[in-house]
Amino acid sequence: MDVQLSGKNEEIQVIIITTQCFAPKIGGIESLMTGMAEAMVNHGIEVLVLADGKTHETDHKQKYKIKRFTGWKPLRRLAKAKYLEKICNSNNVKAIYADSWKSVEYIKKYKKKILVLAHGTEIPKQYWTIMLDLLRFKKNRIINSYKGVHKILANSSYTKDLMQASLKIDTSLIKIVHPGIDVYDDFITDEDKINVANIICKKSPVITTLARVEERKGHVFILNAITEIKEKFPNVLYLIAGKGPYLKNIKKITKEMNLEAHVKFLGWITEPEKSLILKLSDLFVMTPKTVGESVEGFGMAYIDASFHGVACIGSDSGGVSDAIVDSKTGLICESGNQKMITEKILLLLENKKLRKSMGTNGRLRAIENYAWDKKIIEYLDASN
Repeated sequence: MDVQLSGKNEEIQVIIITTQCFAPKIGGIESLMTGMAEAMVNHGIEVLVLADGKTHETDHKQKYKIKRFTGWKPLRRLAKAKYLEKICNSNNVKAIYADSWKSVEYIKKYKKKILVLAHGTEIPKQYWTIMLDLLRFKKNRIINSYKGVHKILANSSYTKDLMQASLKIDTSLIKIVHPGIDVYDDFITDEDKINVANIICKKSPVITTLARVEERKGHVFILNAITEIKEKFPNVLYLIAGKGPYLKNIKKITKEMNLEAHVKFLGWITEPEKSLILKLSDLFVMTPKTVGESVEGFGMAYIDASFHGVACIGSDSGGVSDAIVDSKTGLICESGNQKMITEKILLLLENKKLRKSMGTNGRLRAIENYAWDKKIIEYLDASN
């Protein structure tokens, strides 16, 4: 079924967001694209979202219009591209924002302005493996997808540098725009408070990681650190929120280390629960490393934690240094350096004044630079 827009009136701005990742699915890109749609509407712009997946019962309740596409991925992407062409021919579309190169691969580069987000994780690195020919094939697909776009919006300086080095893309085409942040404090219920209180059970200190559970996220480094930390802090609690392909391994490692009394696996949590957990955390720690082509392009979870006044510890992998200001909003460790990770976690746990100062600095930075009502201006200005 077609979605009717009011964009035939030239005074009305219509922006199309085409994305594979969108609410109600949970994840970093899902939060980014959903937050972008909401922020654009709040800015007085009419928005149509072309998203993957079955129509959800909440779609009609949104302030923007949503059209969903299902089926086999290649055919789904072709159908979406064909529908987008039809919409562009019949409405006054100001610009098209895509979540990645995959969402514009089959789009004809109309005279409409197309802006593509780049996250770092989808850009191939150059290294010699038996898969080199496949990497070249993927690389050519990416380069061809970017041809004719108005702007590429990289989520960090790391992603921008990677695109230039790996894909030889002209840096004048790339603009760095860090993701915006959503805050759900107003939606916290008494039930949420009870659930989170039962999770923490008066344990202290509380260390939290909110992330998809993948090998590269570095959960193992924190577990190794807990084996030492618990000697000084016998009530320490490490909360792991999220699911992913490495979850089974992490649970097994936790059991082998005899850390089950100090670690809780929360799975996917609601946004209000996430806010409450961060408010009650002493530290947010995520120390990623590069695994193959998988790398941390930015790390919006650090900004989330900072907004709630929590000091962060990360690693010098990918674009993390854009998210954490070292020694001001948190500490950055050498990627894969277990000794340094353990020492820096202990440093902040033992120094409450320093920890609180970093949390305060982080909150101010998050409010000033990442709130959607300000961040959306950067995304919109990129289309000019």
